[in-house]
Amino acid sequence: MIKAKCPGSCGELLQGLILGGEKLISYPIDRYSVVTLTENENRTSNYPKAYKMLERVFSYYGYEKKESYNVSLNISSKIPKAKGMASSTSDLAATALVSAKYLGREISEYEIAKLCTDIEPTDSIVFSKITLFDHINGNFKKKLGKFPNCNILLLEGKNEINTLDFHKINRYKKLKNHEAKLNKAFIHIKKGIENKDLNEIGKASIISALSNQEILYKKGLDYIIDLSVKLGAYGVNIAHSGTVIGILYDEDRFDKYKFINIIEKKSFKGLYNISEQKIVRGGAYIID
Repeated sequence: MIKAKCPGSCGELLQGLILGGEKLISYPIDRYSVVTLTENENRTSNYPKAYKMLERVFSYYGYEKKESYNVSLNISSKIPKAKGMASSTSDLAATALVSAKYLGREISEYEIAKLCTDIEPTDSIVFSKITLFDHINGNFKKKLGKFPNCNILLLEGKNEINTLDFHKINRYKKLKNHEAKLNKAFIHIKKGIENKDLNEIGKASIISALSNQEILYKKGLDYIIDLSVKLGAYGVNIAHSGTVIGILYDEDRFDKYKFINIIEKKSFKGLYNISEQKIVRGGAYIID
């Protein structure tokens, strides 16, 4: 038996046309998918994408597809699906790692990322550090560094959005409208990571969140941003192809309880479930 886990995300800090193409920067939080691989021919049909990844890893290392048929997968996940929290990416990355381990191979983060993008658009939580990533084709990555210590207040929208369906929509013209702003926001992100400056990161995430309103509108977002900043948050980020919103904050400067109290009284309160999360190390890794 081999087990691996991979974190999910609270949306993205940045997503759009950046450095000449569509890219994103997501960040990992303390909600995980755990994949267990066992030798067992009685596999279920519950995880079609994960088994697709299993077969791709076997093929990647020169094995025939049928040689994977005596291997069974089980997935236990605390990451909500269809919310923009990288649930599928987490499943696939952990599956790629246990599959490679089963074959006695070492597999890199970038190899896992490329295998994931062969199946579907992929969040950059597959990397251990904060990374700008071509989430559609996997042809570009730029590691930026470690995220500064920060707390996250996660607002989980109750609607669900299929990421694959979302990426079939022709969004290019709308993305192009915000390209210049997103490239400036990327400069803020780089500075923020380099200097451990959460104000810079928060500023960038707000730019990206508001730019995305033209593509996927979130009710109450302007109000949530204004209230968060007024009460001391560093910034607000969103899932650009999902329904979650993240408040980046420090316990010493953000009035979290006042924020929650006000939000729960607003007309859109039923749209969001609120939870507290921590930012963690990204990437899949083997566990006992």
